[in-house]
Amino acid sequence: ANQPSKALEQFREALKIYPDDPHLHYDLALTYDMKGMLDKTEYHLKEAIRLKPDYSDAYNYLGFIYFGRGKDEEAIQYYHKALENELYMNPQDAHNNLGLVYLRQKKYRKAVLHLEEAVRVVPDFAAAYNNLGKAYEGLGQYDKARFNYEQAVKFNPQYADAYLNLGKLLYRSGERNRARWSFGQVIKVAPGSEIAMEAARYLKRL
Repeated sequence: ANQPSKALEQFREALKIYPDDPHLHYDLALTYDMKGMLDKTEYHLKEAIRLKPDYSDAYNYLGFIYFGRGKDEEAIQYYHKALENELYMNPQDAHNNLGLVYLRQKKYRKAVLHLEEAVRVVPDFAAAYNNLGKAYEGLGQYDKARFNYEQAVKFNPQYADAYLNLGKLLYRSGERNRARWSFGQVIKVAPGSEIAMEAARYLKRL
């Protein structure tokens, strides 16, 4: 339990020696986030960006903080800033995160654009496939939704949320046996969880 506190001490000491190191500010932000101190997280991410204006990981992280606060427009702005840097090593993360914002806003076409880009960059990105499934479901394109949920569990066989989404889709389309299997997988990989209980409720109806 003391890991973040210990890390915090070390990073603070290091910052006294290297106050202009953007990576130290980023590490501090991460540590404050682990302690739930989001104002300090935000401050150090902004310091990291001030010191390194093309710091895409910091822009992406800031977007994530704003998304968590329900500030979608700010989140979108920071995710796009992350993507402006052609040397950004993790563009799939910003694309997936943009997909999440647009999913929340029910802007499914925009979500699809970014999520398809995320899986193009990283073809085994299970979370992005799961989000793509939701976006295609929102558009009423159920075959594509199913394909993407299936990709999600193919690349992450422990992905309870994707099994649940797939199960619900199969349940609604009347594929009872496949739905039963999918709900069973939820309970198998996440026993005792809330989504396992939801899966169990669906199983009772089958």
